[in-house]
Amino acid sequence: MRRSIRRYGLAAAAGLAAFTLLAGCAATDGATADNEPVTLAEGEPGAPEDTEITVAIPFPDITMYSMYVLATDLGYYEEEGLTVEVITADNVTAAVASGSADIGVDSTGTVIEAIRGGVEIDLVGGHYCRQNFDFAAQSDVTEVADLEGTSVVLAGTPGDPAEFQRKRVLKEEGWDLDTVAVEVVYPGPGSESWTEFFVNDKISLQPFYGDDRPALEEHGANIIVESLRNWANDVQVAGDGWVSENPNSLVRFLRATIRATDYMLAPAAGEVPENLDSVLDIYEANDFDVEALRTLDSPWVLDGHLACPNLTFDAEAWDTTVETQELQPIEFDDSQLVYLLKAQELLGMTNEGPTTLEYPGN
Repeated sequence: MRRSIRRYGLAAAAGLAAFTLLAGCAATDGATADNEPVTLAEGEPGAPEDTEITVAIPFPDITMYSMYVLATDLGYYEEEGLTVEVITADNVTAAVASGSADIGVDSTGTVIEAIRGGVEIDLVGGHYCRQNFDFAAQSDVTEVADLEGTSVVLAGTPGDPAEFQRKRVLKEEGWDLDTVAVEVVYPGPGSESWTEFFVNDKISLQPFYGDDRPALEEHGANIIVESLRNWANDVQVAGDGWVSENPNSLVRFLRATIRATDYMLAPAAGEVPENLDSVLDIYEANDFDVEALRTLDSPWVLDGHLACPNLTFDAEAWDTTVETQELQPIEFDDSQLVYLLKAQELLGMTNEGPTTLEYPGN
């Protein structure tokens, strides 16, 4: 669950809107495509096959996709012989599958359903290894019984698997919506629309992101849940044809991106970053407004509580997404991770999963 709201209406790679994922049309017997085992050479990767890499993201965000900005400005991609361009795409998975982008960042559930549907992509690495779940209720709502007969928001659009995760977290935090009669409504994909409904008293409960908090607090909202889960958020994907043709480029790209993520998180995830001023200077040089971020002395400041420096992903993260988003079971093809594991090895890292952190501020 991202800390910043999505920005819609952005320029996207041409022709992507017509692409329809095949999820739901394919068999759901748990089988995945049969991929040939991949063996990478010992030691340093070879020269990059593709030196110009395009990365698709769903929307610009000052912190969420900062590792790509950092890796460029710190010279990490250049050291690998790479030039990386970041674009926005309305449908990232479609952009990667069509070849409009080489690598993309998309939600884990979307990627799982795309792979199930036969879309020719590989999950090549994690992006954010944790999610924060924040919920606001109207000021007169102090227990779940107070929601009886009201309307609530769990997601912007019907069918968003995040709805199941949010409902699960609410139940675990003592707000079991199955115990009351509520109407679940869908005001639109952006959380700014949810907040608009909330401050106009049309809904009694909503998830929110950091951008929404000032308006909610001004309205007098009751912040009922602030929770952090070790659940994979977004992941990095690449077209399987591009991967097979560019193994050295992928390893080099992942190594540079891991270095940038580690730089952003130093000294450790969940702690105030020691490189904060340097990172914010880089953001500012790339035309981001960082004035508000410079005043924060918190692990929140760079979304560092959500990321793992090794960009970890594994079968457990896959299975957790399937379970918490109530997807049909599908087996994880761990051969996709050989490039991530190689990049981690070159940096003296393992693929260890996320540690448990306290919610920032608690």
